[in-house]
Amino acid sequence: MRRITVGQLETLVRRLNIEKKYKPVRKVGRYKNGKFKSDKGFHLSSAYGGYKLVYSDKDESSQSNVTSGYAPKRELFDQINAILMYKRF
Repeated sequence: MRRITVGQLETLVRRLNIEKKYKPVRKVGRYKNGKFKSDKGFHLSSAYGGYKLVYSDKDESSQSNVTSGYAPKRELFDQINAILMYKRF
């Protein structure tokens, strides 16, 4: 088995955003007034050594989990590929 890198996960997330017709997600950050900002679309969230796929809506702080809990990179890689394959049929 090959090792899965964060770059490979980000490439899959970029493909998912393109297929759903969202602009590629830029880095998430804060406005000058301190409010949260992000683009509409999918992006990775990481904590505790694991990763998960989240969806950000256009409003300032709305995020929804697409995958449940933080998972190892290999498991998330397979889950995102399954989402991409399911959409094609």
